[in-house]
Amino acid sequence: MNTFHLDIVTPTKALDLGDVNYLRAPGVDGLFGVMSGHRDSVFAIDIGGVKVVRDGKELFFATGRGYAEVTGQKAQLLVESIEPADKIDVSRAESALKRAKERLASDEVGIDRQRAETALARAINRLEMGKRVPG
Repeated sequence: MNTFHLDIVTPTKALDLGDVNYLRAPGVDGLFGVMSGHRDSVFAIDIGGVKVVRDGKELFFATGRGYAEVTGQKAQLLVESIEPADKIDVSRAESALKRAKERLASDEVGIDRQRAETALARAINRLEMGKRVPG
């Protein structure tokens, strides 16, 4: 069997992607890949793009931070957020990018720079993943 079961869970939803052939995700130490028979593992996930290969088709997702657990023939991503690339609202992502850049460039007192930097990273990721959609 060259597949394993993949679930993706956020605080607001759960996606059962069923049996997949390959998972690539953004670990905090770099990209990592999972295939059938992978050793049991736990990975910290960073903001970035997730690639899933299922039945010869590539699926892309924009994800927030979280963790991945691989056990036996199953992988589970527990992440802050997940968004299929084909559902990304590019104009909304561009607006978020602009707001984050303005916040970071501001001299305003009380700006939460870490929050603004995270918003910037999420917006850039969503735009990059949005470009993965054939069209």
